Amino acid sequence: MKRRVGRYTKQETDELLRLYEEGYSVYKICRTINRSQKSIRNNLIRLGKMKGEITPRRYVVQGKDVVIEDENYFFEYFKFFSILSFLVFVMLINSRLNPIEIIMDYIYWFFQ
Repeated sequence: MKRRVGRYTKQETDELLRLYEEGYSVYKICRTINRSQKSIRNNLIRLGKMKGEITPRRYVVQGKDVVIEDENYFFEYFKFFSILSFLVFVMLINSRLNPIEIIMDYIYWFFQ
């Protein structure tokens, strides 16, 4: 049987609260109500019965689940670009620090 999605009905909410107060685990409640464990847990948090943080919402875009996060990678990219630029500059100034030049010199020396 396919899991239900969408808002909880009043009957589902009442059943959820009843089962939780009777001491059933989240797993057993999810099997009884036919909802996911994450959904059961989030609703218990919303109802004030459990402590915790509600997991991120998922938005459906063209049939795929997409998690929207507020992470900004600009600083990370800038940091790596700066390091790479510095290394390239150093290798241009002093060719003995260039790993390709070092390998080529070693091969030349080895086969002479």
